[in-house]
Amino acid sequence: MKRLYSVRINLFITGFMFLLLLLTSLISNSLFAFLHRNTLPPARPGNPLYPFLVQNACFSIVVGCLLTFLFSHWLLSPLHTLIRAIRGVSEGNFKTKLQIRYPREFRELSRQFNQMTEELSSTELLRSDFVNNFSHEFKTPIVSILGFAKLLKKENLEAEERNEYLDIIIEESNRLASLSSGILNLSKLEKTSLLLDLQTYNISEQIRVAITQLASQWLEKNLSLQLHLDEIDLTGNELLLKEVWLNLLDNAIKFSPKDRTITVFAKADESSALFSIQDQGIGMAHEVQKHIFDKFYQGDPSHSIQGNGLGLPLAKRIVELHHGSIQVQSSPEKGSTFTVVLPLRQSQETSV
Repeated sequence: MKRLYSVRINLFITGFMFLLLLLTSLISNSLFAFLHRNTLPPARPGNPLYPFLVQNACFSIVVGCLLTFLFSHWLLSPLHTLIRAIRGVSEGNFKTKLQIRYPREFRELSRQFNQMTEELSSTELLRSDFVNNFSHEFKTPIVSILGFAKLLKKENLEAEERNEYLDIIIEESNRLASLSSGILNLSKLEKTSLLLDLQTYNISEQIRVAITQLASQWLEKNLSLQLHLDEIDLTGNELLLKEVWLNLLDNAIKFSPKDRTITVFAKADESSALFSIQDQGIGMAHEVQKHIFDKFYQGDPSHSIQGNGLGLPLAKRIVELHHGSIQVQSSPEKGSTFTVVLPLRQSQETSV
């Protein structure tokens, strides 16, 4: 079927080119004959030029057919290559590459096609990672709850063991509830395009409150927090922006070894405010930074540090809804710095 389709294209293009050349030849010869009608002898069988004209016409047809075939083959060759490549991509082979150099238009098309397949390959990899991470994040607490629930059925358990198992079940249940809540919140925000409940408030004070809420975590690791906060009044959704600071601070605490320092900056100009949270933690490689805001993505493949990969995507979406930006700069073993830029004022008419 594919070969029949290819033959049809060849026949169509070859026939089209032949008719085009034939029509061009007829028009040019007719025009020439019309312009020189008074000087050219009539083309009759008795005319000595008649055999020459017939031979010339036959020769022109043969040469025209040959040139048409060669030209159409040259023209169709990159087109067939492109069709085969597109067919390969449609079958899921995103490693397909084009190396068409001529003509120039096809060379540019080849470059764009290769760029497209690279992006599709990256998207497919992210989709696969998303499914794997999603399955892992849900499966782990469920398996843990199921296992310890079975242990609780034993009659000879000590009270201390029973309480320990119950604490684990409660902890894993809270983790599962947090994961479900995070998915629902992120899904809702992804469908949101307009910010509601805007109010002007002291966002620097909000950051200080968020730090206080997480005090038990950073005190446990004996972390020092250095604050360099200008007093900034900003218009935004107070509840949503609070989630941004809690997520960024929680990350900085989780990935910082004991006895390190976390530095928080906040400063503003006439139109925008800049916030940064800098830690001295384990940092991350460049490849990890490219995907750190993807849902369920975790830079630690061993999952040794508890998390669900939803905090940063949630923070990014909230910042985007406020028409701001969030970036990360990091190096392995040198810590990470998350920078958030937000406009000081929001408009209800604008949406994302």
